[in-house]
Amino acid sequence: MDVVVDGKTYAVNIPQTGLRNMGQGKSQGTDFAAMLEEQNQVKNQIMDKGFGKYVSDMQQEKLEEKIREKVLAAMGLTEEQFNQLPAEQRAAIEQAIQETIQKEMMARAEENAKGKSNQAVSVPLIAMK
Repeated sequence: MDVVVDGKTYAVNIPQTGLRNMGQGKSQGTDFAAMLEEQNQVKNQIMDKGFGKYVSDMQQEKLEEKIREKVLAAMGLTEEQFNQLPAEQRAAIEQAIQETIQKEMMARAEENAKGKSNQAVSVPLIAMK
């Protein structure tokens, strides 16, 4: 297929099978209404919580997701495999995940507290007459 850009012709090799389905189906387009709704939700959360709290909550959620992935991986499970387990087993694993998250949060809080208590405060000296 030849493509003309600014008067110059370029030969482009695109398989025709890929062009037949172009623009068809929902996977090809962007749902702008959903995107705007998501942006409004984020904006409302920031307005309600304040930016600092919003960022802190996002970091907390990411950390929890990371810990969840690590616990499941340590058990040799994917999220899909976990969802297929009987309810009792899922509940026990969720409890283990929550305990791990709590331990990690406590360890981080202690580390932050130690770091803050060990920080030296620098006070400028002012000569007085």
